[in-house]
Amino acid sequence: MPALHVFDFLRSPDKAPVNGLCVLIGDDYFLQQQALDTILAKASPEGADDVRWFDDTAEWAEVIDEVSTASLFSSDGLQVAVVPNVDKRINNRDPFLKTNKERLEKYNQAEYHPGLMILIANSFPGNTKLYKSLAPANRVIDCRIPDHATWKKDEKETRRKAVKWVATWAKISHQLNLPQDAAQRLLELSHDNAGVVEMNLLKLDLLVEEGSTVTQQQVDELVGGWEQKNTFEVVDFALAGKAGQALQKLDNLLRDGEAPQQIFGGLSYVYRQFVRMTRTMQKYRRQGIPGGQSLQSCINDEFGKRANFVRDKTMSQLKQITSYRAGFFMQWLLEADLDLKNRFSKSSLPLEKLLIYLEEDLNTAPGLRK
Repeated sequence: MPALHVFDFLRSPDKAPVNGLCVLIGDDYFLQQQALDTILAKASPEGADDVRWFDDTAEWAEVIDEVSTASLFSSDGLQVAVVPNVDKRINNRDPFLKTNKERLEKYNQAEYHPGLMILIANSFPGNTKLYKSLAPANRVIDCRIPDHATWKKDEKETRRKAVKWVATWAKISHQLNLPQDAAQRLLELSHDNAGVVEMNLLKLDLLVEEGSTVTQQQVDELVGGWEQKNTFEVVDFALAGKAGQALQKLDNLLRDGEAPQQIFGGLSYVYRQFVRMTRTMQKYRRQGIPGGQSLQSCINDEFGKRANFVRDKTMSQLKQITSYRAGFFMQWLLEADLDLKNRFSKSSLPLEKLLIYLEEDLNTAPGLRK
């Protein structure tokens, strides 16, 4: 029996498991988060206190102990454990799924489950005993979008559902109306990746009126196959203080024909994200909360349930940027926006300045001179 696809699952959230074992498969992080949010809304209505997010090195003893112990804080006592990358070999250790195969089968067959174990895997073979016992109960959720060139009938149907999801998500989360042809084109330009779809919708948010109907022509003109992944690689290098590598990535994008204004959309989105985190952290500090705890809290507030997956990277970036430097982000973004709309409309200089300002040892950016 095939897995329950995430698009069917999102339309029928009552199918969400509340205890036992459940597996999310696929490498589309955004769809995984959609599925996780839906499951946790039902299984853990009390919030994060009932959920433990394990890392890649999770041990069976810790995971089973988590889901076998009633919570002291939840009204129903349910505990949730989320274990990522269970099909991957980490630090020369066999995958969690392989190492604990018999234990997982035994756990799944138990009559009583005081908690919920959610495993996340890129792949989960359908010929295994565990898969065959979970799939009929809608406990295997497929978080993948099939390739547009697929010839399989069931995968073509899933792609049609993906197009409907794009239009629905645009309406609910961004107040944008996308006809079927526009939604399909947006999915294609987003390389069949739901996270990239979301980034493109955020870009459309900036460029069209709220409540507008976005045509396929507008999608082509305003999105135009923008390589978000490469754009965010530029940002990652900049936030790490490696302006030279960021500039090299930027040059590659420009050589590929990407317009400076389009790249600025990605830079602006991430820079504003760090402005919000910095302001939140400063608010916590004014309330007397210690620096380390304030740092953790601002990341939790910004990323919610995804915080554990991005915590180390984001903490490193915030420390490199410093609160003092982040205080000038909005000024720099405004200057870059005005320059790109006026005298430097055909130049990459405003973007280059934004990247150089974050160089690790640079203290000569506007506002940083002492």
